[in-house]
Amino acid sequence: MTALIVGKVNIVGGGIAGLLAAVELARGGAQVTVFEAAGGLGGRARTRQADGYSLNQGPHALYLGGAFRRELKRLGIPFSGGRALASSRKAIWKGKLHELPFNSKALLRTGLFGIGDKIRYVALLKTIVKGVTAEGSFAHWLDAQKLSPVMRSSLEALGRLSGYANGPQFMSAQAILDQIRMALGGTLYLDGGWSTLVDGLANAARESGAMLHAGARVEQVIVEGRRSRVMLADGSAHEADATILAMGPNEAAALAPQVASLQVEAREAMPVKANALDLALKRLPDGAQEFALGIDGPFYFSLHSGSAKLAPEGGAVVHVAKYLPTGTGPERNAIEELESVADLVMPGWRALEVKRQELRGMVVSNGLPRWDRARPSVTLADAPGLFIAGDWVGDEGMIADTAAASAMKAAEAVGQWLAIAGVARAA
Repeated sequence: MTALIVGKVNIVGGGIAGLLAAVELARGGAQVTVFEAAGGLGGRARTRQADGYSLNQGPHALYLGGAFRRELKRLGIPFSGGRALASSRKAIWKGKLHELPFNSKALLRTGLFGIGDKIRYVALLKTIVKGVTAEGSFAHWLDAQKLSPVMRSSLEALGRLSGYANGPQFMSAQAILDQIRMALGGTLYLDGGWSTLVDGLANAARESGAMLHAGARVEQVIVEGRRSRVMLADGSAHEADATILAMGPNEAAALAPQVASLQVEAREAMPVKANALDLALKRLPDGAQEFALGIDGPFYFSLHSGSAKLAPEGGAVVHVAKYLPTGTGPERNAIEELESVADLVMPGWRALEVKRQELRGMVVSNGLPRWDRARPSVTLADAPGLFIAGDWVGDEGMIADTAAASAMKAAEAVGQWLAIAGVARAA
């Protein structure tokens, strides 16, 4: 932003979107206050620190070509890490491990595909990398390719890996193909976990004058004329010239029940969920693989400490996950199922376990990018002065990249709103 922003802004939600918007607006001159209900900032980007191990809430990766990294670089938020480059990558198919065809050598060696499928796989990946245009759902796009069962399952697996989502019949083909293309461009695992980004954003926001309040639960947001008021659980009221709801659609709708558009978004949103088993190990077992992707099952396994500083010397941090089908919840044997994947990929791990984190039905994203319905914009036509941001808002990217892009668009929209409001007051 270049023009000075004059006015008070409340931001409800201290996750990635809320903190990014806070930094942008505070640096622009606005008086910014962030209210976060949880005891700490960061939302799903928080990292658990235990005995020298850093455990993210499930597997997290920063896309090199994504909006989040772009905005972190632009705002000067420091981070470090390593490219997600496992020395060995496996595919899980019918209970056995095969070479995952992630490069030409692995493609030649893999027993997953026959020669015809290998040729077709290379051709399809080249088409995706060049920027294919697609309409309808990802499932519809796959149908049109007329693939063998293992080829189709492999591309579905690549879609799950890239977008952390398992809903090909609902998901926009264009959105997931764009996401696959970006994922093929590389990702980073972050030293110290994603809490380093939260700390960097929070520090930048405070240094710019923003007030950040954790443990401050908002119970209601009221829009009156050109101003809005945030009502806290402690009975206090905080008025502002603009308010950003940086949270999920259900939470936003609950805080502003008078805003009809938010009620619609809450009903229509399709949250993306996963089960995760995050493991801190004394060391990686002998003979263990570093990465495995489920082909006929929606599973993921990766050694994140192989690329980033997440464990003490010699230790290992491994994430095992299951991408839950859209509209379903975790099964009763959710963790046992993930332990079985770990048994297959790194036998002997149980004797080396130091700490674990079990997450059942964790919300990965608040809104799947659907083929039949666009995500909402940051402005609300029926609530002037109230704005939204998060991983379910706007037309750019998926997961954290959507949160980052919508945060910047919300901050820009707030700046424009405040400029109009200033002209109106002066008149």
